[in-house]
Amino acid sequence: MKNDTLFGRQMTPSRKWSLGLFFIALVVSGTLIAAPNYTGWQKGPWEKYDNDDGVTMYINESVPTGVDAVRVDTVLPYPADQLFPIITDPERAKSYSFIKEFRPIENHGTWGYLYQRVRATGVDDRDFTVRLDLFQPDTPNGGPYGWRWIQANEHGPKETDAVRAKVAAGSYVLTPIANGTQTRVSYRIWFDPGTWVPDFLVNPAVRSSAKETVIRLRKDAKKKFAKK
Repeated sequence: MKNDTLFGRQMTPSRKWSLGLFFIALVVSGTLIAAPNYTGWQKGPWEKYDNDDGVTMYINESVPTGVDAVRVDTVLPYPADQLFPIITDPERAKSYSFIKEFRPIENHGTWGYLYQRVRATGVDDRDFTVRLDLFQPDTPNGGPYGWRWIQANEHGPKETDAVRAKVAAGSYVLTPIANGTQTRVSYRIWFDPGTWVPDFLVNPAVRSSAKETVIRLRKDAKKKFAKK
């Protein structure tokens, strides 16, 4: 397996919940595929939940678990091809300390399997394996950039002392708009940590962390473009 075509360290951020929340680590490099259409739970139905400071949150309560799916959208005044390196920067990921193990399982160039074990405050470690599909357009700002992931525990290691997450799925998509001068950001996540953690604690934690993901991208982009 070549380690330089698909996997590295880039996290979909979440540093906190009341019990310690965690998500999926990703990085993108190499030749990627065309962006997929939204299907299944990612297509909705989405109900507007919050609109604050230029960031809009939607909730999908139709998923078959008590933990809702979450979508967070915003528009940033920067080209997508220049935002994409920010979310795929391995150095940017180093500020997150909750990753305990990060192990590529298979690498097929444009997709692969990744195992991850994560720490949490006040609860047992969680682990899961996901399939990653990565995409960008053939020409700069000619279409969406990003990735999607879906749980694929059958392709990962056997269960150990960590609690295996029930659901780990989502996408992070940057779509060029306004002739490529702006970008519509859409981050979608459905994550169920399993076992005894109650839904009324997980739901607000997932919402907060999803919003944090998008707000941090906006802050990091502002810093980057302010230097130019």
